[in-house]
Amino acid sequence: MTELKFAFSSRDDLPDALFSMLNSPHIPKHSIEAVEPIGLGAILGYPKQSSEHGYSSPYLIILPPAKPFELFAWLKTYAPETFPLSQFGRVVSRADFDSVKKSTGRDKIFWQRPDRWPSVVLGEMLAQSDGDSSVVSIPLSRAIATYSFSVARASVAHKDDFVTQECINRLESLSSDRRFVERLIHIKSLQSLWGRVGIAWDDNAGAEQLLQACHPENKDLFGNGPSITNYMGLLSDSAENRVVAFRNFAKDWSARLASPRDHDGQAELEIALAAFLVGRGTSHAFLLKDIVRNDPSIYVWFGLIAALCGPTSWDPAWARAVKSIEKSLKSSFSWEEISPCDISWAEYRWLNSLDNEKTFQELPKLLPKVLSMEIVPGVVCQFRLKSAGIIRDAEHSGAVVEAPVNTVETDMLYKFVSEFMKVADKSKLNLIDTVPPYSDATVPKTKRASSRGGRK
Repeated sequence: MTELKFAFSSRDDLPDALFSMLNSPHIPKHSIEAVEPIGLGAILGYPKQSSEHGYSSPYLIILPPAKPFELFAWLKTYAPETFPLSQFGRVVSRADFDSVKKSTGRDKIFWQRPDRWPSVVLGEMLAQSDGDSSVVSIPLSRAIATYSFSVARASVAHKDDFVTQECINRLESLSSDRRFVERLIHIKSLQSLWGRVGIAWDDNAGAEQLLQACHPENKDLFGNGPSITNYMGLLSDSAENRVVAFRNFAKDWSARLASPRDHDGQAELEIALAAFLVGRGTSHAFLLKDIVRNDPSIYVWFGLIAALCGPTSWDPAWARAVKSIEKSLKSSFSWEEISPCDISWAEYRWLNSLDNEKTFQELPKLLPKVLSMEIVPGVVCQFRLKSAGIIRDAEHSGAVVEAPVNTVETDMLYKFVSEFMKVADKSKLNLIDTVPPYSDATVPKTKRASSRGGRK
């Protein structure tokens, strides 16, 4: 963790401090405990070399423990160019700063095997695509928009169960925000799966461990459902026999998947396991395409199985995608790191309290219809925004029907086009009044001669 120097900025001085325009620059202290907050303001964190060239811009903005919403409201009203604060650097509450700073590797569940998370993330990416994308064609940029990526990033970066659980709690709260497009898979259906990422597993056994677990003597693998002994074709050496056995197995399980039940993940795990056995790895993930429309979380369980069995069971497309996702996950966390987000969690909480459906639409964003939010320090998740028209119609009719949204720019453009058409019509009338009718008398002699076949 890179050390920063800290200085307090009052509310009135904060806009100038953010733009490095203070007449009397701050004298940063080496410890945040040495900074004495006076009144309403924020503590700014500067890297040690920030003032070497006469420019000192904060990398970290720590909000006051009391009345942070009042600070946001004042800035948005009297210094709108400074809101959101996240455009200047990472914005955190004092509680989040202390929590992350004091993390000491207390995590016992989530981070023990960070190499397993990328396959789980890829499974959720496929689940969110509603079966319309394959492993080969799915854009890897969608990883940052999954819940699993955020939880994985929190667990890998901070190695602390408390921080990871706080990230999960905040994601669950965000999943019910009506201003975001509802996802195909709910976060609650993922939580039992996340708890199994760190289970004990023989990495050297690979897919053979699954075959051993599916031995006819093992009656507990498929719970109270059909026994694997009825579908021995899944263990056949013939790929054709395994595919036929899978289709029969999936057909028998479709009724259970569609019926109301507790979301313990057992049925989803079994279908995903059966598909994995067909290809003895990830090569036959496409068999799940039609089934996942009823329960997309099956893809995530398939990703967990692939994670447990390791690289020896991955086909080339799966291996490439997993390694690209892993590259984004394993970077270490630093307070000096610039967060690629539109707003922080604290800013979201204040904007959410305003209850204005256009609030997020008006924010400056990296992508026009996507809001990037830092859930906990170092963990960014993307949420697709509904248009204001969709929200209003959903409130009145319960259906999601997009309606046109009137804006100032639209009205101005309409008035401009209307005036232009009026001027154009008036000019056309004037032109008709001033030009005499087209007749043979008005045509030049050479023109008339040519029309008769030339001069004699």
